[in-house]
Amino acid sequence: MEGLQLVEVINNVLDSRAEKKSLSSLLHYLHATLYKNLKNSDTVVSDLIDSEFLNEILHLNDHEHIFLYFGKSLRCLKIVFRTGGSIRDIDVLIQYKGLKRICVTDANLPPSPLLSKEYSSLTDIVTNFLEHIDSLTPYFHELDRIDRFCTVMEPAKPTFRDAYRRILLDERAWLHVKVSPKGFATDIHLVGNAEQWSEKLQLGLLNWDHDMDIVENITAVFDIWNFPTEQKLPEEPKSLEKVNSASDEIVCNICFSSEQLESPSVPQPLCKNAKCVAYFHRNCLFQWLLACSGGRLPAFGVTTGTCPACYESTTCSVSDN
Repeated sequence: MEGLQLVEVINNVLDSRAEKKSLSSLLHYLHATLYKNLKNSDTVVSDLIDSEFLNEILHLNDHEHIFLYFGKSLRCLKIVFRTGGSIRDIDVLIQYKGLKRICVTDANLPPSPLLSKEYSSLTDIVTNFLEHIDSLTPYFHELDRIDRFCTVMEPAKPTFRDAYRRILLDERAWLHVKVSPKGFATDIHLVGNAEQWSEKLQLGLLNWDHDMDIVENITAVFDIWNFPTEQKLPEEPKSLEKVNSASDEIVCNICFSSEQLESPSVPQPLCKNAKCVAYFHRNCLFQWLLACSGGRLPAFGVTTGTCPACYESTTCSVSDN
């Protein structure tokens, strides 16, 4: 036969797993098995794992800051780049599709052309991602500082994949900040009833010091040296009151849940009435106001209507901008 089928390799590995106590010994066994069963050939069909790919796995397994893990099959690997310090590990998932055809399927990194191209070798992937990760050092630093020192309300589970953070200022106001790949703050705006913070933000943006990191600028702009660590549950209107008695989760006053299956967003203080104490998912409020106005899509993505909690006039945009 021209080569050992992938299913045979897996079966051999599974049969010997009890005797192999480390990834290194398992890889060496696999390497020896392939060389024993593979014959020299000018072509290698797509359902085989070639010896060059296996040699790269063996070589990278000895790297001090790179760790490899098999997925459900030998074709699926996770490469973990250990950056050291306080920065979290970077996970890159890859899939072997055939001879010199390796694809990156996922990574906890912001969108990049590196995530959608096909590579000819593991070495090519590692080289490109090491350079890319190094170029994102300021980005990692700023997001890590925000996550460590601020109360982040969104994303619900912050990762380096998400370039934005929403930081709690008080019970009714959040600060939205997006971090560029170079580590600069962009798209800075307030969310919720934030009249008391608006003037400070406008003045602070004019005096933003790029020699300081983002957290230092936020504390200087808003004169906050101790960020609030807990969000008190607001008293909701009795007609719409629905609180999970087992927890202090804030729920949306339209769908009566704290999370949405289609997105990781959480309820926010979106009503324009400063006295309104209700929280909503942005999509829920947008769809509510849209339905109340007859269902016609609004111009510029902003719909207007009556808040379902306080019955005052309010607006909601399909996005944050």
